[in-house]
Amino acid sequence: MAKLKEHIGRKILKHKKRGINRDVRVHNFDTAKTAVILFDTGNTASFEVIHEFRKFMEKKGIKCRAYGYVAQKEIPQEMLFRKRYAFISRSDLNWYMKPSGEAVDSFYGSEPDILVDFTPDMPLELQFLVQLSNASFKVGCFTEADNDYDMMINLTGQNDTGFLAEQFKLYIAMLTPTKNR
Repeated sequence: MAKLKEHIGRKILKHKKRGINRDVRVHNFDTAKTAVILFDTGNTASFEVIHEFRKFMEKKGIKCRAYGYVAQKEIPQEMLFRKRYAFISRSDLNWYMKPSGEAVDSFYGSEPDILVDFTPDMPLELQFLVQLSNASFKVGCFTEADNDYDMMINLTGQNDTGFLAEQFKLYIAMLTPTKNR
């Protein structure tokens, strides 16, 4: 039954994605004004890396908000009191894995310059957010699966959030955006 739900969810996502017309623009840390970070809270060691990456972006003058996915029905108490973090739990998903609720409304209400996806396995529930986002520039982990990234980082066998954060910093900083005409 779970495979059927996921199959239907992917079909619905593909259909909804057709209605998204976003203005794709390359951004680096100098041109971006706003950003969102997506991550899976399942790896507790990555929480500190995400926090440091968010602080790095804010030091660059980028207003940044992080959205974490909790694969449980309840969000753990220690996560609820973090500033500039929003969490989506299993109870926020409908039957075909599409997230909804206050955090999701906040996510879709923003139009960030950069969306940074720290989830290497591309769970469907977060792909709804990535693919339906109006972010100008989307970055994530390399995958051969259908995705909506404008830039991908190949982890080359490493599944380390710290390594991924350093690669994002390195390659986003190297980008030279063209000026709008």
